[in-house]
Amino acid sequence: MTARPDLAAWRAHRSGVPAVDELVAAFAVEQLSATGFAGHSTSVPERRVFGGQLLAQCVVAATLTVPPPSALHSMHAYFVRAARPAVKIHFEVTAIRDGRSFAVRRVDALQDNEVVTTMTASFQVPESGLSHQDPIPARTAPAELPGRTPFLMAPDGPARAGAVELRACTPEPGRPESSVWLRATAPLPDDPVLHQAMLVYLSDFSILHGAFNRHGVSRPEVRTASLDHSMWLHRPARADDWLLYDSRSPSAAGARAMGQASLFTAAGELAATAAQEMLVRRRT
Repeated sequence: MTARPDLAAWRAHRSGVPAVDELVAAFAVEQLSATGFAGHSTSVPERRVFGGQLLAQCVVAATLTVPPPSALHSMHAYFVRAARPAVKIHFEVTAIRDGRSFAVRRVDALQDNEVVTTMTASFQVPESGLSHQDPIPARTAPAELPGRTPFLMAPDGPARAGAVELRACTPEPGRPESSVWLRATAPLPDDPVLHQAMLVYLSDFSILHGAFNRHGVSRPEVRTASLDHSMWLHRPARADDWLLYDSRSPSAAGARAMGQASLFTAAGELAATAAQEMLVRRRT
């Protein structure tokens, strides 16, 4: 990355899929001061704010306070309160450290002066060094799988109504594992910051599916709430190309389930890894 993101171009983007354009515009937070920003929620999902949206907005706000060419390499967040979709979100960025190679920011997302999400994000000036990665696992190709649109519950087939399409590989029953292909449903602007934000957004999908598969429960059978989320970004990737999100759940205990995931490009590059813990309670 060699320049600050062009948020005006994000807001003006017209892909032909309104849900994609609405999401991109929501990521383009409004700068109110050197460290203060404001944002809004998308119309989907209804009656709640998707955690991935808050994470992506926090990432963009933090990025706007760090001089290029530093780029995000990791983030760690807690979901403190449920956000309300009709209320504007304010983002306050605090500089924790500015070093020669790394910069650290804290971002508090607030509604009515109460923190709903807090994130610590670390940025690094690009440099070269040792390189290796886990190989991409062998999975059914996305062209061979039915698609669906999150939140909108679209029927199988091309998901043109929503901003994201998911194509899930059939899991082995009882295994704490999940593999899902996912991507934005329309081309995105060629802005590396936007694609990073979209990768963070996508990382909040399906990461706990392995826990549900292990216990043979469906989402309607449980009440859930994301508690925290961490992500490490290793290599650039486009969020409008197919990505494989391969996850497993190493543990569930105390009404909490843990998910760990690797995000691969279709070419086999490991773009990111993520982890999340979620509150999971059976409905009675």
